[in-house]
Amino acid sequence: MRVLAGKYKSKLIQTIDDPLTRPMMSKVRESVFNSLQFNIENKNILDLYAGSGSLGIESLSRGANFVTFVENSNNCINILKQNLSHFEINYKITKSSVDKFLDTSLNTYDIVFYDPPFKIETEIVKNEIIKIYNLLNKEGFVVVHRHTASKEFETLKNYKIHKEKNFGQSNILILSKL
Repeated sequence: MRVLAGKYKSKLIQTIDDPLTRPMMSKVRESVFNSLQFNIENKNILDLYAGSGSLGIESLSRGANFVTFVENSNNCINILKQNLSHFEINYKITKSSVDKFLDTSLNTYDIVFYDPPFKIETEIVKNEIIKIYNLLNKEGFVVVHRHTASKEFETLKNYKIHKEKNFGQSNILILSKL
């Protein structure tokens, strides 16, 4: 996998070799970033369930101010550190469960990438998206990546749908803060 655009275009991003981890396909990442292209530069980004860090790294390449990567897996954190060692960028890696991070974070963000494992139950996803609201700056966005077969949840109050699109097995839902 490679960075798609920006300062670090074409730089290699190593991925984890684990059947439970699946990086977002390039065409899906490209669509997400095209949808948010004017909202990335100089913004603070939160990459939840960061995995290899492709979403946060792409953000940094496109001019994000700072990215916080949240990941609980030691294997993923090792790959993430390897990927970030090649970049001269502003970032922080936090080893934590997403739920705990959302309960304790004092920072706010302009964009939150929320890419949980597909196996996580819809009720947990819904509860975590509700918690994300408190970490979003005014006019912030949450990018949710789910499997198309995942149980849908009703649109959450305080959010409006900015964009929704399916790509094969991936469903991308971009929510904006009201």
